[in-house]
Parts: sequence; structure tokens; C-alpha cells
Amino acid sequence: MIAIIPVLFVDDNRELSNIFQFYLEETGLFSVHVCLDGLEALEYIKDHEVEAVISDYDMPDMDGITLLRHIRAESPRLPFIMLTGNDSKETAIAALNSGADFYQNKAEDLEIQVLDLSHKITILVERAKAEDATRRKDEILKTIGATAQRLLQGSSFFTEMVVTLREICEVTGAVGAFIGDPGMFPDDPPGEHHNLITWWRDEPAALSRSVLADLTKSLLRNNEDEDDGTIIALTINDAVPEVLAAFNRAGITRMVLIPVTAGNERWGYFSLMYDGQTGLFSEPELHAFRMTAELAGAARYRAYMEEYFKNPVEKSLVGVFLIRNNRFIYINPRFSTIFGYSRGEILRSRSLPGLFDPHDSIRVREILEKITAGERDADHIEIEGRHRDGSRIFLELYVTIFRHNGNSCLIGNCLDITSRKEAEEKVRTGEELLKKNMMRSLREKETLLREIHHRVKNNMQIISSLLRLSDFKSGNPQVHDIIRDCRNRIYSMTAIHEKFYETDDLAAVSLGSYVRDIANRIITEFEMENELIEYEVISETPVYVDIGTGIPVGLMMNELITNSIKHAFPEDGKGRISISINPDGEDCVIIYSDTGIGLPSDFDTNKRDSLGIDLIRNLTTQIQGIVEFGSGTGMRCMIRFPLDQGCKTGFVPPEGETCQKKSGY
Repeated sequence: MIAIIPVLFVDDNRELSNIFQFYLEETGLFSVHVCLDGLEALEYIKDHEVEAVISDYDMPDMDGITLLRHIRAESPRLPFIMLTGNDSKETAIAALNSGADFYQNKAEDLEIQVLDLSHKITILVERAKAEDATRRKDEILKTIGATAQRLLQGSSFFTEMVVTLREICEVTGAVGAFIGDPGMFPDDPPGEHHNLITWWRDEPAALSRSVLADLTKSLLRNNEDEDDGTIIALTINDAVPEVLAAFNRAGITRMVLIPVTAGNERWGYFSLMYDGQTGLFSEPELHAFRMTAELAGAARYRAYMEEYFKNPVEKSLVGVFLIRNNRFIYINPRFSTIFGYSRGEILRSRSLPGLFDPHDSIRVREILEKITAGERDADHIEIEGRHRDGSRIFLELYVTIFRHNGNSCLIGNCLDITSRKEAEEKVRTGEELLKKNMMRSLREKETLLREIHHRVKNNMQIISSLLRLSDFKSGNPQVHDIIRDCRNRIYSMTAIHEKFYETDDLAAVSLGSYVRDIANRIITEFEMENELIEYEVISETPVYVDIGTGIPVGLMMNELITNSIKHAFPEDGKGRISISINPDGEDCVIIYSDTGIGLPSDFDTNKRDSLGIDLIRNLTTQIQGIVEFGSGTGMRCMIRFPLDQGCKTGFVPPEGETCQKKSGY
């Protein structure tokens, strides 16, 4: 039976959410719950099982990045896919840096996108489950390794088994566990005899021996291979009526039952019980459970270290070894299989450091020396080794020390994690490829945006050329002046698109360079051949603006320069224009001045009926600024408008220049 993956879809667009829900559930792989905002999604996750989250980026109250950070704080490994219509490089980088597994733009063909999402969700969920299962297995193995160490040092079997059950339940989320045979004394309360050791998350809710015996018998009767040591793992979804009734009486939803054998005798069972969880047990978990059962059986019937571990260690899937005086005194079959040498070869002529390359051999020797000297009780490392055939193998190496009858001995195990490392490498390679593809896609979009700026510039130049042709045909000086002013205004807008096309950054341009180009064009347009009018643009600290601010400023500079050329120098046409552009705190201040005759004595911007003045006044309001006119030795105009700190939007200015611009275009 295919396990249905519960998916949470978060988007404030109800219609789009319902469409995605329909397509995803149509695959037969998912059950989809829709939340319309981030707060609702967080509340839903608290009370419901969710294996993957798909969220829109742009939502009111709480955007997708904020939702992702809240989820990562509580569930670091929960798969999360950011699905958005915001085609922004900054957004993609922010999503991935905040922990999103994938970032994907909404496509027009939803069916194709759903197929892609289905594939990604399945991969992410499978990877998350595999990682969780491996983590739980490692923690269980670590727990029973510590238990073994304490038992070898003489700790009480009963006490250590209770601690082990508690730690395994905490790792796996079980509500209770037992080791032993509950059928031997079914009327006695739990924990009174060493033949049944129990632990419960809520002690008042502990099940009686009779209920535990009923559960055990129900599972065994419905398992055909109950005598061959098979792990019996059942959930309430798969239980036959007899087992289902026993589950309901016990208030559990799934249970694992593992025979515990010491020597040639069946002692009892190791069992974990759960409520609320109905998923299947993973192979790594079952392996760890079997290891726990084997440890319990060996520890129950052996008084000394050799008897405690002989049978389970011989059958272990983990390589186990004992070292005394830097020589192996015991290795299990799995240890010799890992390295490809026979047990006799290793015991006769090999040391533990001698099984590794020179560099890693030094690391292993240092660990053994520190543990032997008492500087540490145990150590755990991941290390690379070599098989006898020369192939590379990856290992987890655990080493500790125990003392008995005045003698000390190093005991350890090594786990072959080559397959896991290879799988991790494949996942890492896939993630790197995905990131490369995303960056290539972003670069393609930058190229398209640059082409748009280029085409807008060309189209506006065509308009300007058409106006010039109309000017040639009119022969009317007044029409000529009007057309010339229109062409200058068009150029002031064209110039910024040209700047964006030519620069490496598509978000901001240097305001000083932009204004300088406009002034050059206007003076050339008025055919000032003998340098009658001099001009300078001063920008000691460069200011960068986006297109939303640049075009209004360019139009204002066009009006001011044109006005000075037409009216400021009536006598001989000679004069000087100065434009200062500099940041002032969080604002940009532009000081425009000329050496002409100045403004009329009755000049009032609020009472002037002039297209140029109206443009300057309206454009200043558009960029949330203020404008002031003054007169003395020539005309003076001050324009102040706010700047955002562009560095926060990812803009990197040329070396030595200040990163300041207005964002939000």
C-alpha cells in the first residue's frame, strides 16, 4: 500500500491553492491541507502530521521567509518548498539561505509544475525519513553502547535496562517499552520481577502485566514465524481484528515486538509501544531495535564481558573489536568482512591504526593513547579506510575502555557507512546542480531585462528621430522650439535606460554620470558651438538611484538646464551652469545654479503658469522631495529627496564609491 504523504500548502490565493490541492491529490501520492496565511499554517502544524510544506513567498501579515524561519526553529528537517511568482534573485537567495530546500517560480502550465513538485516532494520526504531513521538508529546504537560500557563496569542489569528503555523511548517517541516475558506473572504489577522490565512515559498510565501479556499473545498468534526470531511490527491500520481489539484496549496505535534470546534459550521480548503514530518502522530502526534486544539478552545471562557479548556480537552487523596492549584480542566476523582480511590475519599481524592510511593512522593512534591514559572515557570519529582490495571505505569508529579485575581493555565498534556517504554525495551533487541551474536561470533573466532596457532606449530614439523629421518639415520656429524641448525630455528618459543597459548592475546607476550625459545632450541640441555656456557636475560622493528616482530627476535637470540656456543669458549668451549632487544623511541634495540674470522679483512657483515649473513641482512630489528656488547672482534651485541604503538590496558599487540608492522599482 502506498503511503500517502500529508502536505501543507500555504497561499493567500484561495483559488490557486485549491487548484494545486486538486492536482497534487490527483497524483494519488499526497493529501493536501490548505492554509491561507502563515499564522494559520503554524497552528495547523502544531496539531497535525505534516511531512512537507509548500508556501507562497508574498503573503500578507507573514511572508514565506518568516514562515520558513518559524518552521525551521521547531522542525529543522521538515521539507520546505518556496513557490512564488516573485521572480527575484534576492528573494531566491534569501529563501535558500533561510533553509528552503527548493525555490520555484509559479508556472503557467500547472500540470507540468505539479509533476515537478510531486517529484521534489517525494525526494525530500524520502530523504528526510531516511535521515531521521538513520539518526534514530545512531542514537539507539549510541545508547546501547553506553549501556554496554556501564554493564561491563559492573552496573546493575535491572537499573541499566530501565535507563536504556527510557532513552530509547525518548529517541523514538514511544509511550512505553518492556523487556522480558509479561506472560510469566500476568497478575503482578510491572517492574516487580527482573523477568519483566518496563518503562512508561506517564507512570500512572502504565499497562498491567495482563494487558501486556494479551498484546504479546495477540501479535504472536497472528505471526506465522513467531519462533524464528522475526521482528513483529504492526500498526493499527494493518492489524487483524484480534490485534486491533488488543490495541484499542491498550490505547496504542503501533507496536514492535522482538524476541530476546540469550545463548540457546528464549528469555522474552523487547517491545516498544506508540500512540498517535501510525507510520511503518524503517529498516535502520528495526536494525537498532534488534541490536537492543541482542544486548539485553546477552547482558541478562552473562556475568562477565565475554559471556555478555559473545552471541550478539558474533551476529552483529557492526564490526566489534577488543584491544589489549595495542593488539587485537578479539574481532567479530563483521569486522573482518569490513576490511576484507580473515580473522586470523588481523589477530596475528594487524593493529587498529595499521588498517588505515598513514594520515588517518596517526589520528586513530592518538585517540587510543588518550583513552588508555584516562584523558577521555570514549571517542567517536568518522574516518576513511582501505579494503584489502584497495577500494575506499568510510567508517564510524567508536572506542571506549573498561576495566575488570584490575585489567583494562579497549572495546570498540566500526560501522561501514560507505553507502550512506555515497548517497549523501549524490544528494549534495544534486543540490549543487540545482543551485547552478537556478543561478543560470537568474543570469538569463538579467540578460532579458538588459535587452528590455536596450529596446526601450531604441524605441524612444525612434520617437525622437520622428519628431526631428517633423521639425524639418514644419519650418516654424515656434514648432521647432516645442519639438526640441520634447526631444530633450525624451532623451532624459532614454539616457537612464542606456545607462542600465551598459552597466553591470540592473538596479541602480550613478546619478552624477546620468545628469552629465543629459547636460551634454541639451547643450549640443541648442548648438552651442563656441562654448558660450560652461557647465560642471560635481559629485564628490557618488549617489546611486534606481529608474523610479532617476527619470524624475533627469526630467527636472532637463527643465532647469533648458530654462537657463533660453532665459538666463540674454546679453551675449555666455554663462556658467553648476550642478552639485551629494548625499546628506539619508537624503540626496542637488544644488543647481547658473550665473545668469536670476529670477524675476515677483517669481512664485505656486503662481507660475509654466509647463517647466509644473513638471519640476510635480516630479519633486513624486519622489517625496522638496524644491526651493532662489535668486541672487544668477538663479539657484535646491532639490532634496530621500534615499534608501541600497547596500541592503544587494547592490555592490564600484570600488571607492558610496552605495546609496532608492530601492523599490
